[in-house]
Parts: sequence; C-alpha cells; structure tokens
Amino acid sequence: MLPALPRPDFLRLLIFGSSRFDQRTALGQVALALGCETPAHAGWYLYLDAIAVMLTSMFKATGLELKPAADAVREHWEAWLELVTQAERKPIFGSRGEHVRSELFFAVAMMFDRSHRVAVGETQDITTALGKADQPLHAVGFVSIHRVLHQLRGNAEIAKPKIALPEKFTVARGEPGHQAWLADIAAYQERAGARFRARAKAKGQRAARPPARMPLVVDRPNGKTFNLSTPETIEESARNFVAVHGAEGSVRFAQTLLNLAWLGR
Repeated sequence: MLPALPRPDFLRLLIFGSSRFDQRTALGQVALALGCETPAHAGWYLYLDAIAVMLTSMFKATGLELKPAADAVREHWEAWLELVTQAERKPIFGSRGEHVRSELFFAVAMMFDRSHRVAVGETQDITTALGKADQPLHAVGFVSIHRVLHQLRGNAEIAKPKIALPEKFTVARGEPGHQAWLADIAAYQERAGARFRARAKAKGQRAARPPARMPLVVDRPNGKTFNLSTPETIEESARNFVAVHGAEGSVRFAQTLLNLAWLGR
C-alpha cells in the first residue's frame, strides 16, 4: 500500500485552507499524483499527492497559470516522479553544505497555440529541449524538485503537531521493494480510476433539473411588462424593449437575459 494521510493532515502539510483547496480543485488548478483525477479513498491523500500539489502551486511564482501547470503535472507524472527519485538520492549539497551537483527542474512551456510542452532535468537539458520546439514559446516556468521536497519537509516540521514523513517518498530501481512499489502504484491507479468513473456515472444518472423558465420582467422606468417565457415572447419583448429604449435597448435587453440566465443556473 502506498502511504497516505487524512485530508486534514494533508491540508496542514500544504498549508492550505479547506475552502481554498476545494476552490482550486473546482477550477482544475490541482493535480494529484500518478495521473489520478481523484484519490482512491475518500478523505485520504497520498504523500505523493502532496508533492504534486506543491509542485503545481510553485508554478504560480513563475508567472505560469495554475490550470496549465496542473494539467502538465497530472499528465507527466512519471517525469516528475523520476526527478523525485533522483533528487532523494542525489542531494545538491554535501555534508558540509557545499554545492555538489546541479538542481533538477520540472519545466512547463506554454506555446502560442495554448498547448504546453514539458522538459525535465538540469537547466541546460531543459533549454536544449525547449529550443527544439516547433513554435515560439509564450511563457516558461521552472520549478526545482529539490525545492519542492525541501518545502514539504519544512512544512511538516512547523506543523502543530508535527507531521511525520517517510524518509523517502520513492523506491528506486534496484532497491528492495521496487517491484512491489510499482505494483502498488498500478493497483492504486486502478482503484482511483474506478472511483472516478463511479462518481462520473453517478453524476450522469442524476435527474437533470428542468430548465428554468424565464419569468415576466417589468421594465420599471416605463412600467412595461416583458414576457420572457418562450422564444416567441422573447423575440416580441426584444422588439418592444428597443422601441422603448432606442438604440441602447438591444444592449440593455441582452444584459437582462444574461442576468436572468445567471440567476437561473
């Protein structure tokens, strides 16, 4: 089983309020680990999910929008997970604080057609890879995977009470338990996928709310009543609205329809 923690501790680890996290999730600005759309178990999140959310959030400081950043983190989970595996075994600082190797980055480039490209590795690897893009870059964000891990462990230390994190989040090739870890990932993805499909099916089977009928509207300055209940009466009301208000009538009528549509959502 992949290690997980309950939602309250998960949010404390990320220093996220519940409503803020839910809002970002609703806007598609949250990515979970392993390409999953939802946790496999309600109310429980993987430690790897915390890495995915932290990685996505750090793109905000680079100027990249959170939605495309989340999409990239979700779609390219294997790339950043491999970076985590390397970073956990190859620290950038030695025992005396000396810089011993370059940082590893996960980079997302937004292209002019609004698609994105992902490149990983050291800065030179990334600039070389993105230099081969078939179109100009609109924006690029680099996030150090070392910084992501450092921030998570720092958050765990200052949490009250402290949050215990595993020594390593990953199991590298050649290490004991690697094959079992891969099997756990596959099983988790299957459970998460089944839960996501079940939730989507349940939403699809829910009885649809009948469309709201547009009400009668009174144009208060002139005391006229406009019937917006059917397409025919809407068309007639539009003509009357323009006749009463002149050139700006069509704009005011359109705004009225928009307001009513918003209220009837």
